[in-house]
Amino acid sequence: MKTEQSKLDRRAFFKLGGTAALGLAAAGCGSKPEAQSDPVAAAEPAVAKVTRHRRLGRTEFQVSDLGMGCGSIADPNVIRYAYDHGINCFDTAESYGNGDSETKIGQAMQYMDREKIFIVTKMGIDEYPDEQEIIDRYMKSLERLQTPYADALYMHGIADVKLITHEPFHIAVAKLKADGRLKHAGISSHGPRGDEPDSMEKVLGLAAEDGRFDVMLLSYGFTNQEEGENILKVCKDKDIGTTIMKSVTGLLEMPVLDPDNPSEQVQGWIDYVMGTGATREEAIERIRTYMERQKPEFEKGVAAAKPFMEKHGIKTQDELDYASLQWVLRNPDAHTIVPSMPNFDMLDKFLPLSGTEISDSGARLLEEYAAAYAARDCRFGCTECFGACPEQLPVSTIMRYAYYYQKQGRQKHAMQKYAKLGARNAGVCLDCDAPCVGACSRGVAVPARLFEAHGLLTMA
Repeated sequence: MKTEQSKLDRRAFFKLGGTAALGLAAAGCGSKPEAQSDPVAAAEPAVAKVTRHRRLGRTEFQVSDLGMGCGSIADPNVIRYAYDHGINCFDTAESYGNGDSETKIGQAMQYMDREKIFIVTKMGIDEYPDEQEIIDRYMKSLERLQTPYADALYMHGIADVKLITHEPFHIAVAKLKADGRLKHAGISSHGPRGDEPDSMEKVLGLAAEDGRFDVMLLSYGFTNQEEGENILKVCKDKDIGTTIMKSVTGLLEMPVLDPDNPSEQVQGWIDYVMGTGATREEAIERIRTYMERQKPEFEKGVAAAKPFMEKHGIKTQDELDYASLQWVLRNPDAHTIVPSMPNFDMLDKFLPLSGTEISDSGARLLEEYAAAYAARDCRFGCTECFGACPEQLPVSTIMRYAYYYQKQGRQKHAMQKYAKLGARNAGVCLDCDAPCVGACSRGVAVPARLFEAHGLLTMA
């Protein structure tokens, strides 16, 4: 049970010396650092807190409208900080950091009232595991989470409708519920993946009809409005709880390469390239070459949206991110959004959005933006160009990995996922005559987007 005394703000976190705030550091590491090492200004304003909750369907849980996507967590104190500011929904998976995300949540568990939080973990079942394997893997998730039960176990990233009725999963869920180890079953879908072409709407629609899933995780935002709202309507009819991912979009700012003061994104690139055996200087030069190669195409995309941005005064990516999330928050059928918030900065950025909604004029503005920026935006789960590709590349999947990298700060995860595609990656586009050009009704330049993603995910 958390007490008032256990609350942790970011100033206290830094003053206590990072992970020492959770008692995780070695003896002596928790000593007070020199004053100049505290990066938080003395006059730092109070951070916003969650102000609105919604009923999460038939689970009956009152969920914070802003939840936390835990694909990557910088430190367990980030979880504690989120909880102290009112977030009560934490979305993780066994695959996030190979269990590292669950472990960090577990390290913060002692500071949270377990009955007041909703913990989701997810499990991939592509290889059709048997009932016992599902139970064993789930119990390892509970060990990492340091909790006797999870509020929901999801089938993770389903792109094949045949998996919806996978009986070993449902039998395992029933046993875990009977043992008090699990409360609800759930399902998530990103849409088509590789050779599994079923749409997100088809997968989640059939899952809702199946009747055994109490919660769902879906992509929904102003650029994929129709498909998301169709799913939300079915969920409302079936009283299924909804959690929303991948709501922010667009890219208005080219990353700046400052080797002496790199951003988190650029530092992630440097770490990755150095991990391949390069020196720091070699890594920086490879990144510089990549950015110069991408700059003309990037500037072309920004130029297409420039008239819109000037008309409406949108100048930064943050402004677009805020509006994107507020667009979702205005829909009461979208019970909670779970943007990736791996660090204090991202939490401070999004916490003020709780309880807010975009105005009607603001919503129209976003729809206008979606039209203006359509040629830069590859929709999650779309299969329109799939048949035109002679290599049958999973275009939507590749662009989702690029989203992980650019918008969620999960560089290593995105690169690892991309590497698993093997030879079926966008590198083949360099020697292709591009029959996919014109296949997208929205005008997305598919080869250019794939080439951009390939460069981002490989730093080749």
